[in-house]
Amino acid sequence: MNVEPNLNRSIYTLALEIRNALYGRSPVGISDLDKDRIALVLVDGLGYSLAEKVGIRAEKIHSVFPTITVTVLTTLLTATPPGIHGIMGWRVLNRREGRIDNLLGNQDVELRNLVQAEPYLPRDSVILAPAGRPSSTLFKSLLGNVTAYYSPWDAFTQAKEIAERKNPRFMFIYIPFVDSVSHHFGPYSENTMRTAMEVYRLVETFGRDLSEKYSVVMTADHGHVPIEGNVMIGNDILDHVDLPPFGDHRNLMLMSRRDPSEYLSKYGLITLNREKLKELTGGENVPDYAGVPQDNRLYSYWRDEEEMGYRGSHGGMTREEIEIPLVVWQK
Repeated sequence: MNVEPNLNRSIYTLALEIRNALYGRSPVGISDLDKDRIALVLVDGLGYSLAEKVGIRAEKIHSVFPTITVTVLTTLLTATPPGIHGIMGWRVLNRREGRIDNLLGNQDVELRNLVQAEPYLPRDSVILAPAGRPSSTLFKSLLGNVTAYYSPWDAFTQAKEIAERKNPRFMFIYIPFVDSVSHHFGPYSENTMRTAMEVYRLVETFGRDLSEKYSVVMTADHGHVPIEGNVMIGNDILDHVDLPPFGDHRNLMLMSRRDPSEYLSKYGLITLNREKLKELTGGENVPDYAGVPQDNRLYSYWRDEEEMGYRGSHGGMTREEIEIPLVVWQK
């Protein structure tokens, strides 16, 4: 069942809370961060339902729509909702160049040239991300220097050493392993649940170790649904829209002077118009329409062989994709 994201208790308001704590501003009420030093751990793909299944005690908040990593990370690091910053998935409409760019693995695309917002991070911030992954390239584009790590154990060892040696006001540790395993084995597979438990043990130890000096925050960007099939969108969609779709496999973004809802309904997709998208995403920097699934299938216009074989994925508006955990350690 689809649910609409509640922006008032979401990763967007968490970003506002973190920004306000760093700069001594009034809290917004989503979490009581009592320190002006923040260590933020984002466990990619750890939805609330998965966290609950493996015994993680957490508060439930919402992601933003679309529930895609690059969209959520841009919200988290700029403290602006998707309807303001304009990143609606890995495939984005590059209005400046008049084309659709795929950010995933494309090192020639500068994310900072596409984002309609600025990061709020202090100058001494430290960003840790895995070496050699597309996300690291995007972090560098948006934020500058990124400290590479090679395993989750290495990530938290480095982060703890940096906290003790440099004492930065803000640290961000991006952990993608739950997401990777969930894509390939499914969100509730034994492999994914073991990965989630092991990653959480590392985060929990890190949180307790740093909680004297830092408010340590753990959350996620989205959850996953178990994928039940793949629907190919035909090229005839171009008869109903002005540009090829962008976005992702569970959130097709469309620019069109014509209402494509009748066409999309043939595939079982619901159509969100521009007014609804502005409401859901918190701003006016949105496409004309979006096609969103009501089931657990991928809807593919693009021929991405790896994604077509996924057993878990995200991007849509189901409860499993929208609901994410929030845990804070501080003394």
